[in-house]
Amino acid sequence: MQTTYQPLRRLLVVEDEYVIANDLRKTLHGHLPHAHITLAKAVPEAVRAVEQNPPDLVLIDIRLHGEQSGIELGELLRTRYRIPFVYVTSHADKHTLQQAVATQPYGYIVKPFEDEEIVAALDAAWMRFASEQLARQQVYLTEELRAAHHLDNFVAQDPAMQAAWQLVQQVAPVDMTTLLLGETGTGKELFARALHAHSPRQAQPLVKVNCAALPAQLIESELFGHEKGAFTGASARRIGKFELAHQGTLFLDEVGELPLELQPKLLRVLQEKEIERVGSNTTLPVDVRIIAATNRDLPAEVAAGRFRADLYYRLSVFPITIPPLRERPADITALADFFLARSSKQLGKPLTGFSAAARREMQQYAWPGNVRELQHVVERAALLSTTPVLATLGLPAALAPAAPAAPAASAAAGAPRPLQDVERDAILAALAFCNGRVRGAGGAAEYLRIPANTLDGRMRKLGIKKGFDASPAP
Repeated sequence: MQTTYQPLRRLLVVEDEYVIANDLRKTLHGHLPHAHITLAKAVPEAVRAVEQNPPDLVLIDIRLHGEQSGIELGELLRTRYRIPFVYVTSHADKHTLQQAVATQPYGYIVKPFEDEEIVAALDAAWMRFASEQLARQQVYLTEELRAAHHLDNFVAQDPAMQAAWQLVQQVAPVDMTTLLLGETGTGKELFARALHAHSPRQAQPLVKVNCAALPAQLIESELFGHEKGAFTGASARRIGKFELAHQGTLFLDEVGELPLELQPKLLRVLQEKEIERVGSNTTLPVDVRIIAATNRDLPAEVAAGRFRADLYYRLSVFPITIPPLRERPADITALADFFLARSSKQLGKPLTGFSAAARREMQQYAWPGNVRELQHVVERAALLSTTPVLATLGLPAALAPAAPAAPAASAAAGAPRPLQDVERDAILAALAFCNGRVRGAGGAAEYLRIPANTLDGRMRKLGIKKGFDASPAP
């Protein structure tokens, strides 16, 4: 399969001899008739041109008049602007060559040169740079194509889940840090993919980091990268996830597991929008949208001293709470039907539905693993079924909810109250404290630290209406 690269559209030529610069522009216009070619004769002028209208590629004369050389400009292009460049010089002594090579140019041409040489050098430099960009993104694009949950597969009939999805659609076009809250298996990664896919960054990679799956000593290198020799075993430079996600989205999954000693470094990156590779003193600017997710109670983690309060507030600019499956009974059957249809297609088996007993089984089960557990249970049952209609899901009895306690036992001193009663009392108390106000500053949603749409959904589910009766549940 042949790879097609984007054409070179903007070229900056940094040359202090006007005749040579003008001849170069004429030659390059003949080869790149649709490209915009800008001339600069010194480093400050070149930097202004780069900041005003960043070029795709820069052609630099190493020997420039002024205090700064072309090599200093090359180092700036590599570290600050990440723009590829090619050197041109009439001095090819060993020392100059060593200095130039250290800045990692994409080509090096010695004067005098033929027109074909400069054209070939620019073509090779642009193709190499484009190839590197494609290689960096390949693994993530492949992951997106193979993702188990496609955005069209979103299934939600419960009002609370629909409200959460509506929040995704509202915040996705806005370049705002988003925190996804929910138990394991509720679909936080699906929400993150949706946020990225509906954002202006959708053409760039979505890079995922599972903070819980990495050893503590490797997380810094994984996020920020490292230089060769930075530590034992660092045999080559490594590009970190922030650099890979440049101009795209970085998904920090299980961010609540991030070691406390690394949290200030992440906070600095979020504030300054620049990183330092491990073993380097050079800062690199990064343009990344952050989506974080956790199944932990971060305010409780902050109170316990395990999570920095300033990092929590930086991440939770726009929190979205994803309700657990046990609170979405209307979604259980719909999701089971979806997973069964997909399993039927994958297995090549004519599976048409669930028996009444299997549907009762799924509705009575607590689903501690949420949607992910439901998916796996349905897939296993589909594989084992010998009939078109699945008679049972084979749910483990040990994990099924206990039978309802007798009234006398529930009234016993110290017995736990039903979760819905506790939730209902918390909402009623918040509404009473906020004088019935649900939304906005000083509203119950702000007091409970949940989105107002989520609170509306919970109130409808629990039968709490505006003009509520603030008496506690019996």
